[in-house]
Amino acid sequence: MTSIIHIFKAVFDFFCGDWRIFWGITLTLVFVELIEQLTVITVAVPLAGIIYIIGISLSLIVALKREIAK
Repeated sequence: MTSIIHIFKAVFDFFCGDWRIFWGITLTLVFVELIEQLTVITVAVPLAGIIYIIGISLSLIVALKREIAK
């Protein structure tokens, strides 16, 4: 069972890289999609592109700071 988990983690790391980048980008995409789909917050729709760029940039910055600290 441990070898299956090890293989899964190796494949995930190969395709997704760092967990912080993966979850940061995933949460950013979900948040931007919610902004675009919910009619209640139509005011934020023009800001979706900016939120997308900031969210992904923050994910990459956090991952880079972690790598520099090593």
